[in-house]
Amino acid sequence: MCLIIHKPKDAKLDLDLLHSASQYNPHGYGLMAFTGPQKISVIRDQYTHFEALRRAYVHLAKHECVIHLRLRTRGHINYTNTHPFRVTNAIYMAHNGTLDINCRIPGRSDSWHMANDLLQPLLRRNPNIIHAKSFQSYIAKNIGANNRMVFMDADRQKTVIINKSLGTEYQGVWLSNTKWFDSARFGLTAPNCNNGQLASDACSKLKLLGERFGQGLNKLNYCSG
Repeated sequence: MCLIIHKPKDAKLDLDLLHSASQYNPHGYGLMAFTGPQKISVIRDQYTHFEALRRAYVHLAKHECVIHLRLRTRGHINYTNTHPFRVTNAIYMAHNGTLDINCRIPGRSDSWHMANDLLQPLLRRNPNIIHAKSFQSYIAKNIGANNRMVFMDADRQKTVIINKSLGTEYQGVWLSNTKWFDSARFGLTAPNCNNGQLASDACSKLKLLGERFGQGLNKLNYCSG
């Protein structure tokens, strides 16, 4: 399932929380940060070793950054499937959740296919659409309540969080969920894991992303996982 952490520039991330998340999500980590005008720096590894993760975070801690920690559900454990994914020359994306989409390349994750097969054709043609509230709402509606996506746009130096309200704020940082780290230790309550009705509702609503915002793309069929 994974965990995404968004740390604003002036916030500080509790390293104990980061350590806990690294233990729950052993299948790779990635950090992306605004480190200069029209610049995003990315650090990734296909395995989550806390000391390496800590050093990477400390290196980028003075900047606004997004951290993704992976717990594999689909796709191999390798660099190719390690978040964040480059969608355009300026836009990167991290995903938390499971999308039951057409995965045309064996071993590539659903997140990889979402970034490369669905989002890339749209955002390369019109990168500014990611900042449109209507497009953000459309993505949120169609990926369902069990998914989160975070985009960083180097050109506009802005971060976009899909389904942000379904995450949790903690000491000035945003967490995509409270399930994939020891949330009780930090005074946070893990959610009820019985998401059957949410998944059913999401499955019934899922449509083709390109119907409204682009040309014909593969149909998404979301189910929880």
